[in-house]
Amino acid sequence: MKKILRLTAQTADRHRLYEDSVQNVDFEVEFFDRVFRRAFGRRANFLREDFCGTAQLGCRWVRSGPDRVALGVDLHGPTLAWGRRRNVAPLGAAAVRMRLLQDDVRNVRAPRADIVAATNFSWWTFKTHDALLVYLRNAYRSLRREGLLILDIFGGPEAQVAQEEARPCDGFTYVWDQDSFNPISHDYRCHIHFRFPDGSQMRRAFTYDWRLWSLPETRELLQRAGFADSVVYWEGADRSGEPNGVFRPGKRGDASPAWVAYIVAARRA
Repeated sequence: MKKILRLTAQTADRHRLYEDSVQNVDFEVEFFDRVFRRAFGRRANFLREDFCGTAQLGCRWVRSGPDRVALGVDLHGPTLAWGRRRNVAPLGAAAVRMRLLQDDVRNVRAPRADIVAATNFSWWTFKTHDALLVYLRNAYRSLRREGLLILDIFGGPEAQVAQEEARPCDGFTYVWDQDSFNPISHDYRCHIHFRFPDGSQMRRAFTYDWRLWSLPETRELLQRAGFADSVVYWEGADRSGEPNGVFRPGKRGDASPAWVAYIVAARRA
């Protein structure tokens, strides 16, 4: 009988824990497909994932069709190396369609992509209007004549409160820690911790030094960067008022204490 390995702080891999607790790449590939078809009436082939980390999303994109290619860009070499071993190599022959590049996302412009995506709120690392505008303008120039930039964003009153939220996962507990928020600058410091059944913990497995951006100011900067339009895809709720994971375009959101949305910005011919 095969022995079941129970996760502990000593045996667990933080990158795998992150992928299992934070990312939902199957959903995002389907979502990207849907919004691109809605915008341009055709299928997207080339995805560039900015701040790609372990490149799980790009690899899932490559798996979704024999004509699909992806480029992952990230500054952190060790994380890219992990992704090459654990996500790109298992693609086998299809690995030639998944390229990883260690660079600043503001420096990379070619080859032009159908979709540039910056998810998991990674673009919040840009903390001033000038810095974010540089990134958005480069993303615009990185897109083909018909292309989309896709960003995720969250907010609501609870986003500004120092608190921890624990969520059980398979074999461990994920803890989101909103450590501090400055209402004057919107500087925002958060951590991810992991807890295990044996009582051990992986404290501050990941730390984020961000700015908490709002939807209106981000969309205004997208317009300044050259995007023809941007659409907010707002998450719906079930009968009990809990988020249902369904994102639809809308011009009005409900005043939830906490919400998650996507901003889809179009470059058009």
